[in-house]
Amino acid sequence: MTGSLSISAKREVETFPGRRGGGKTLLMLPLPFSRYVELFNIHLPRGDLGFVLSNYQAYNQFIPILNDLLERYEVTGGFPNAIRDFLRTGGISSDVLSDFISSIVSDVNRLRRSETFLKLTVRGIMERTASEFSYHTLSRSFGVGTVKTAISYVELLERLHLLKVVEQVDLEGNVMPRKEKKFYFIDPFIYRAFAFWTSARLPDESGLVESIVLTHLSRIYDVHYTKARGEVDAVVEDGEPIGFEVKFGRVKHERRILGRMKKIYILSKDMLGDNVIPVSLFLAMLNIPQTIELKILE
Repeated sequence: MTGSLSISAKREVETFPGRRGGGKTLLMLPLPFSRYVELFNIHLPRGDLGFVLSNYQAYNQFIPILNDLLERYEVTGGFPNAIRDFLRTGGISSDVLSDFISSIVSDVNRLRRSETFLKLTVRGIMERTASEFSYHTLSRSFGVGTVKTAISYVELLERLHLLKVVEQVDLEGNVMPRKEKKFYFIDPFIYRAFAFWTSARLPDESGLVESIVLTHLSRIYDVHYTKARGEVDAVVEDGEPIGFEVKFGRVKHERRILGRMKKIYILSKDMLGDNVIPVSLFLAMLNIPQTIELKILE
């Protein structure tokens, strides 16, 4: 997994690195955090969301080492070349960053799309990570042509499996497609590579961790956010709606109920409580697949 991810739209497949098995097309994604920690001989039980929410308090002794590993993961993400480079040198070389960018630009050029518009789109998303905004904002404030052009380059980033777009829902769980959206690159290394390419600032730690949480959850759930009576960063359906808020500052131990959402958990830096989970522990115990089946459009 050294370069391009992939394009899922069949009409655009040219440099597809996925694998076919049993009649399925599988995409290899970056290592999730739960697999990453195993590289350092940290082996926690993994399970679905219900398992994590029922058992996390039993593993609080792992929080310090998991926090240290999460700080590393924020640099390398789940890309093997970046992980190897960091373990060898304590950083990521410009060669590793450049190789990744070159593979993306190569795909874009083969598709006869504009490298300039892609770069402007990436920079706009980098500067607004964890904030909701519209395609109009991307077009007007960051120079990505028309709104139609902005949409097309966001969709290109999605097809390249570099980006996750998160839509807003109301308290009844209804998706509101006309509302502003949130945009997250799917791995911390991608943020670092794109910052290197565009000279944009990296998101702060809270925003970067929010992106990790949202994109990890999106591998197994449809993920949305809500702003109804206070923002909830991630809303998933697991038999019932469950909300998650990433908070790295002061945390209040309070229970909130929003409409059908009876459970809202705070993902903290290191605090632990009845509805407060250190984000590193949450991610380490959540069983996230590394491969997903691609749906190829006819």
